[in-house]
Amino acid sequence: MRHYSIWLKKHDSRGNQILNDLQSYKREVMEIKDKIYDKDLILPIDAEQDHEIDPDFRLCFVDGGESNKELLGASVYFIRASALLWKDQTEFIRDLDMGVIDYDEHTKERVELLRGAMEFDVAIRSVELKTPPTHIFLDGSLHVNAKKRQIKGSEYGMYRKKLVRLMKLCREKEVSLVGVSEDSTSRLFAHYISALCYIELPKFMTDSSILRMLTKDRCVCYRTIQFTPYSKFASELDEDLVVSFPTVYVQPTPLSNPLRIDVPEWEQNFDGIINLVLKLSKGSRYYGYPLPLYLVHLDVKIGPKLSEWNTRQLIHFISREDPDLYDAILRSSRKDMRF
Repeated sequence: MRHYSIWLKKHDSRGNQILNDLQSYKREVMEIKDKIYDKDLILPIDAEQDHEIDPDFRLCFVDGGESNKELLGASVYFIRASALLWKDQTEFIRDLDMGVIDYDEHTKERVELLRGAMEFDVAIRSVELKTPPTHIFLDGSLHVNAKKRQIKGSEYGMYRKKLVRLMKLCREKEVSLVGVSEDSTSRLFAHYISALCYIELPKFMTDSSILRMLTKDRCVCYRTIQFTPYSKFASELDEDLVVSFPTVYVQPTPLSNPLRIDVPEWEQNFDGIINLVLKLSKGSRYYGYPLPLYLVHLDVKIGPKLSEWNTRQLIHFISREDPDLYDAILRSSRKDMRF
């Protein structure tokens, strides 16, 4: 228990100081609360209002999952993506892949790019159907997807190419492309408020934390005003494709986290899409997340047991076919053997 007593002493000496620092940040936000409401930047919504889904809508929900395991000198990755087509009957478009890449500081980002490219690919396949969907909902922000930073390797080029193709197809076939995320780290709305109201918000506070403070005791369910992040996405494949992404935060139920919804600038019915997300979020036991997106998330999830099983299958195959290769690069390290 000795180390606990040391920590308790530090809690006694530092706890109040940390609390005072956090309360000072809170006061800074609360001081601008009335100013923000006077500008109608946050608008209450009626959570009880039932928005009907147009029977002609054909909805598609896309998500992906990933897992990678470090071995001696390499990383084995597994990725999966699904598109749930939802109208009278449900149908899945699925894809998955696995591979080995060199292990370095960018391995996780490279696997994420591979997974993202696969998500865009299954979305493209749904748009190319004889009867394409009217709406495609991607798990994740379009703005964030478009602003992924470039890293060395072929993965980034493939990712960007798939994203550009998806955006062009959706614009050409008039399919509404929507990004939905339970955002917890973004500061886009904070930057927007700072520029509009000539104020400075605490740098470490995210949009979600600021919205929770501002809406407490004011409105249970709300949406923000539509705003557009300042940076734009310029396609390397077509200089004419320069896109901004209008964005709205929505809290669809009292217990939910704020949902970040964004669309390409050519979308003509953003309010209708917001109402559609509100309707889809009411059936979720996860308190305000579109239920079909959650079902797709379950479909693509690669849990630890599945990841471990896949890794063993791959290692057994390679060790049987080429023992020398297995001994060189695919052996487990001593760290992996610890109990």
